[in-house]
Amino acid sequence: MRIHIVTMDDPLFTLDFFEDIIKARYKDITGITVVKGGRLKIGKRRSKFVYLLSLLIIMGPVFFIQNTVKTTWYKLKKKFSTVVPGLQLNTLESIAKQYNISIDYSDNPNSEGYLNLLKSREPDIIINQSQFILKDDFLKIPSIGVLNRHNALLPKNRGRLTPFWVLLKEEKETGVSIHFVEEGIDSGPIVVQRKFDITPKDTFRSIVEKNYSIASSAMLEAIDYLEKGGREFIPNNNEFATYNTVPTLREAIEFRKRRVF
Repeated sequence: MRIHIVTMDDPLFTLDFFEDIIKARYKDITGITVVKGGRLKIGKRRSKFVYLLSLLIIMGPVFFIQNTVKTTWYKLKKKFSTVVPGLQLNTLESIAKQYNISIDYSDNPNSEGYLNLLKSREPDIIINQSQFILKDDFLKIPSIGVLNRHNALLPKNRGRLTPFWVLLKEEKETGVSIHFVEEGIDSGPIVVQRKFDITPKDTFRSIVEKNYSIASSAMLEAIDYLEKGGREFIPNNNEFATYNTVPTLREAIEFRKRRVF
C-alpha cells in the first residue's frame, strides 16, 4: 500500500492527526506535501475580519485566544528554528525527517507541475487535508482513491465548520466520516463512520476535541479496510445531504444566544 499525504500546515489539530497516521504507517508513506493556505481560507467575497469575529463568538474567547496564541507561537518558532540552535518544534518537517519521508511544497495541488510529481510517487491512496477543491486530474492519480476526514456524519452537514452547525441545529449525534473525495463537496462514498452522542454539556470546543480524538484511528481503519480489498461502502446519498457554508456574523450571534439561554 503506497500512501501520499497532502495537507495544510496546521498545528492545532491536523498535525496530531497526521502524526498518529505516520507513526502507524510510515513504511507505506511515499511522501508528504504541504499546501499553501489554512483554516482561514475562505471565498474572496467573504471578509476575513468578519469571519474571525464570527469564530470568536462561536468558539468563545478562551478557546479562540488559545488557538490564536498556539498558531502564532508555532509560526514564530518555525520561522526562527533554523537560526536558533536547540529550538525544538514538532512540525510535519520534523516528523518526516524522523521517519525518512520526503516532503515537498505546493501553492496549488491542481497545477500541472505538481500533478507530474504526484504521478511519479504512484500512490494507491492519497489522504487530503488541504483547503483546495481537487480537480479530476488530481483525483484520478491514486489507484484506489483520495480520502478525506470530515467532522460530521455524511451525507448530513457537508461543508465547513460542522461542529458549529450540528450544535446550532440541535442535532442529537455527530461524528467523523472518512470518505472518498470527488469533485463535489464531501460527496464521495463513505469508507468508515464513527458516531457519538451530543450531550447538553457539549460545546463547540468539546465537539471539535471529540471529533479529533477518533479521527486518526478512523482513517487508519479505512486504510486497513481498503488494503484488504474492502469495496463495500456506506452510501453518501445526495437526496439526504445538507450543506453548510461559512457561518455569517448573524448566525454566530444567534448560536451564542442559544448557548447562553
